[in-house]
Amino acid sequence: MTDLGDIFEPGSPHGRTYAVLVHHPRSGLADIARYLDVTPEEAAANLEILCALQAAVRLEDAEGEPVWDAHAPESLSEAEARRRQHEINQMHAAAARLSETFRSVRRSPRGNGSVVPVFERLEMLADFEEMQTSARTSVKIIERGPYLSDIERENQQYLLKRARIGEGIRYQTLYQDTIYQDAERLRHALSTNASGAQARTLPEPPFKMIIVDDERASLVLHADERRPDPMGLRFTGSPALRLLVRTFDVLWSLAAPISVNPSADELDDRDKAILTLMGLGATDDTIARRLGMSRRTVVRRTARLLERLGASTRFQAGVQATRRGWL
Repeated sequence: MTDLGDIFEPGSPHGRTYAVLVHHPRSGLADIARYLDVTPEEAAANLEILCALQAAVRLEDAEGEPVWDAHAPESLSEAEARRRQHEINQMHAAAARLSETFRSVRRSPRGNGSVVPVFERLEMLADFEEMQTSARTSVKIIERGPYLSDIERENQQYLLKRARIGEGIRYQTLYQDTIYQDAERLRHALSTNASGAQARTLPEPPFKMIIVDDERASLVLHADERRPDPMGLRFTGSPALRLLVRTFDVLWSLAAPISVNPSADELDDRDKAILTLMGLGATDDTIARRLGMSRRTVVRRTARLLERLGASTRFQAGVQATRRGWL
């Protein structure tokens, strides 16, 4: 099938014919055939196709004899570029539709669940975005470097997160401590916290991961597409998925709540003493006697410490205080 692209191929019959019309405007059939060194019938067939493509036009000379001329090359190249861009857009749209099916089929539960390898970075990023978009109740994320996305995609993820929080989705994000040296990510984390999300930090989270509704997970193994092994794994209802959910919950319990300035909220001596005695297993009554305080004051200070440290148990409070350098 001939298209406009052929007329810019100097070796093709239609390209040679168009070039003759560019160099010899308003030529008759006999002259065109002579320039091309072909029969008049072959020249006429080529001219008919060029006219159908609107690359050439048939006119009449002063004696009423038929002659042919070329349309401007730049207008033809622009028209061909638009046609090809339309085809590319159609291809991308079809690929996007098929990609949804591709991911949907591979994340559908099969029997007792499945673990599916993922080899491409863009597919991993698409997983992270799609899972947040489809979440019904909760999203749990472990975020650490090396990062898969660029700044533009990071901003898109941030806006998606804000939108889903606004729709009532509960977000828990566990960051690596290095977030305090990353002003942009810290700003995003604090902003989403202000909207209702929860964020905590650990020195060295073991991997990057997202869990949605405790039903699906995507785990990043590495960030190098040049390696032949999978870049990540996709989990549905399986024992491995339950293990990942449990792992996240344990890491969350050990993590410290994110802070605008994690070193600013230092403890006074009494709070340090209370935390030290708590770590030794002392009861509120024992702490009150040892420190010469009322039991009510100890209970109030202990509750405040647990809240500041994001801890639900005394053991967790001790871990968090040690990590922050308070003890």
